[in-house]
Amino acid sequence: MLSSEERRQLSAIEAWTSADDPAFAAGLAKGRPRAPRRDRRWPLQLLVALATGFALFSLVASQPIGLVLGAVVACAAAVADQVRARRRHGSPSVVGRLHRRDGFQPF
Repeated sequence: MLSSEERRQLSAIEAWTSADDPAFAAGLAKGRPRAPRRDRRWPLQLLVALATGFALFSLVASQPIGLVLGAVVACAAAVADQVRARRRHGSPSVVGRLHRRDGFQPF
């Protein structure tokens, strides 16, 4: 059974989630949550795919400018996708890994 403090914290989390992303909160209440709005990575991944396709097309068409441009855009979008994912979900530092090995779990 949850203590009154834990119930209060759970209610605060529920209120924050409902205010931040109502569609996610509704899906969670139904038992079928979808990815939170800020975790949707498809736009950057689509850009990587399109830029890679453009670079390959330019390679076949012998257009070096298009090849370089497509490769640069694809790499930049891939890096941006990884940076965004790490910022959102956290990238464990060496200190964090050491603490987890000792049983420490940060909130």
